[in-house]
Amino acid sequence: MKENHTIDVPFLYDWVRSASRLHMNVRLHTKRKPLKAETFYYYALADGKKTIYTDADQIKEFTNKGILDPKDVSYIRLFINGVLQPPNIYEVKKGMLRLKSSDVPQKGVPIILEFISIYL
Repeated sequence: MKENHTIDVPFLYDWVRSASRLHMNVRLHTKRKPLKAETFYYYALADGKKTIYTDADQIKEFTNKGILDPKDVSYIRLFINGVLQPPNIYEVKKGMLRLKSSDVPQKGVPIILEFISIYL
């Protein structure tokens, strides 16, 4: 049976003047295993005019994989003239790199796309 309680007073104070502390040490014993990773690169040289580079522009002496599909890799990083570029200035699709910046790399400047795939 459910009981109902009614309090009819001008003021009601409910104070708790105590504090409790609970100290716990928890050790989790898990073995950290290094993740497996593969790295692939796309190398090209800027021509001083283009903002779109394709598999046909790659330097075949360094690699032959082309521009990989972003859905198939964990991370993509772009280096222009050895400087890491922020992701908001380029777009990568399978077989294509598009530079969104209004600045076009000078002729002969290396363009390197790094593709990193991490596996569990």
